[in-house]
Amino acid sequence: MIRAGFFLLGWGLMTFIASSLRAERIDLFGESAEAFNANWNPRGFPLIAATEYDVSDESGRVVVTGRADDGNRALVREIGVESPTTLQLSWSWRARSPLTGERDERSKAGDDFAARVFVVFETSVIPTRTRAINYVWSIREPLGAVFPSPYTERVAHIVLQNAGSIDDPRAWQAESRDVLADYEAFFGEAPTVITAVAIMVDTDNTDGYAETDFRDLWLEIKPAVEDSP
Repeated sequence: MIRAGFFLLGWGLMTFIASSLRAERIDLFGESAEAFNANWNPRGFPLIAATEYDVSDESGRVVVTGRADDGNRALVREIGVESPTTLQLSWSWRARSPLTGERDERSKAGDDFAARVFVVFETSVIPTRTRAINYVWSIREPLGAVFPSPYTERVAHIVLQNAGSIDDPRAWQAESRDVLADYEAFFGEAPTVITAVAIMVDTDNTDGYAETDFRDLWLEIKPAVEDSP
């Protein structure tokens, strides 16, 4: 009887460990416009014109199109996982109308991007104390450039595409990032929590216009969302 008790205790412990180590792959956009709208919410500033977002179906895939005309607005999906050990993000995007010009994107006056996909981590009631990794479509910064936001050193910008890297603006560009590795390289430590994933097209600082499509946004995360404390 005692041995049976130890067996059951060990089995329960192994089940708990296996559950806590389980990875989950999430289709963040979902399978339909209805699924997308149920999980994503706008975030922005009330005194700034809003980026317009449309959700459509393209050969069975959800495509989100953002159009910013001197505008700024993000779409956010909350996640909520403590101490993630795997965080792999993949997606495709195309900037059909990218920003142009000779702007300093490391300055507040030039802090606009035709596309951002970003991951939000430790949050604060003070926005400049919230940590985030921004993957951006730049005008002039070289591919692979990493630099802090001009508003806060707690937000990293990582350039994955720029105006000179694409020959055909109609072609989709596929991306895949180890977000944990990017976070640790920038902040020098592991994150304590992931709170959200977001997309954005913003042009409010430069009075410009940009139009970008997003699709196939997937997140592989461990522990799984439902297993996180």
